[in-house]
Amino acid sequence: MFAELLHLCRNAPGALKLKRELPQDELYAELIARADRAGLAERRRALVADLRGRVVEIGCGTGAMFPHYIEADVIGIEPDAAFAAKARAVATPRIEVRDGIGEALPIEDAAMDAAVLALVLCSVPDEAAICREVARVVKPGGAVRLIEHVRSDHLVAGALMRAVDPLWCWINGQGCHLDRDPVPALERAGFKIESIKKVQIWSAGLPAFPMRAIHARQSG
Repeated sequence: MFAELLHLCRNAPGALKLKRELPQDELYAELIARADRAGLAERRRALVADLRGRVVEIGCGTGAMFPHYIEADVIGIEPDAAFAAKARAVATPRIEVRDGIGEALPIEDAAMDAAVLALVLCSVPDEAAICREVARVVKPGGAVRLIEHVRSDHLVAGALMRAVDPLWCWINGQGCHLDRDPVPALERAGFKIESIKKVQIWSAGLPAFPMRAIHARQSG
């Protein structure tokens, strides 16, 4: 925990300076690019490289996941117009970006072979609603892949993250929460958890949150 706090203190001034200077879409793109260079890109690749067929990515942001889809036809859903514009600029012919929200996906029932969420559930208003929508659009037996930052498993660190969550939400201005765990919402929506891998990225500009790479599967 002390190493994470030191990392935060070292990088917070620079990140706050960027926040003052850049619009939100450019700030997000820069911080995510730093995280990708620090190892997140490899985690993204491992998360989705084996996916095939029709894949929906909920909250595709600026398109950071797009280079890692090898043989999938992807529909990226993004509610923010500026983020979606950046995503469309890097989309390949096999990737379509649609305007929309995770709580009401513009996709037919059981139309997708897989769903992907990358650093999304931390900032949505209702995790459970998103997971129910994912369950609606993914075929029975379909794969669901997530990489998310989560509340620490350690008692003291977890309690501290919960306590400072309101301050963190105010600082980031994007509704990003420190104290979430997507697994219960996934299980309530009917997904079977297949594996959970611990991940941590030490990147300039972002806290070294505990993260999880999660493989789940639709019931049926």
